[in-house]
Amino acid sequence: MTTPVVWISMTTSDVSFDGDGPGEHWQRVGTIDTSVETDLATHLQVLLGHRKTAPAIDGFYLKGDPENPWVQAAKQDPAGQQPFWLAIDPWGTMKPQIYGANETYFVSAEKGTATKSLLRREPKPHPSEVTKPVMIGIRIRINRNAGGLIPKRERSSR
Repeated sequence: MTTPVVWISMTTSDVSFDGDGPGEHWQRVGTIDTSVETDLATHLQVLLGHRKTAPAIDGFYLKGDPENPWVQAAKQDPAGQQPFWLAIDPWGTMKPQIYGANETYFVSAEKGTATKSLLRREPKPHPSEVTKPVMIGIRIRINRNAGGLIPKRERSSR
């Protein structure tokens, strides 16, 4: 199973394929634990063409990098953070090992926001993790029937 990587941008939703992320105006903020965020993982599978349906969701918990300044600020004051675009790399660090995995980002059509909590409880990090992640609630509407709120942006590696 892959661990999708999450990037945010305050300035634009444009993606430039520079080989080390979606562009210089994006900052990597963490990953998505697909064992906990199963509805989001299913939605990503639909966007990749591996499934036909997925439930609509209005948010997910980011497994934030505790060293990232935005993650630290969002944990302290989520409401004080400005809205942002999301870019999700569904392959994460496993991309080189996956046959046919092109450089792909699903970019939000609408800006998301950080939130203190979602309707469900914040997941606890696995006890074996050496560096404890910071869980940040991300509120964004993702609906399979709304014209693709996370459009696929892809560059072939061939």
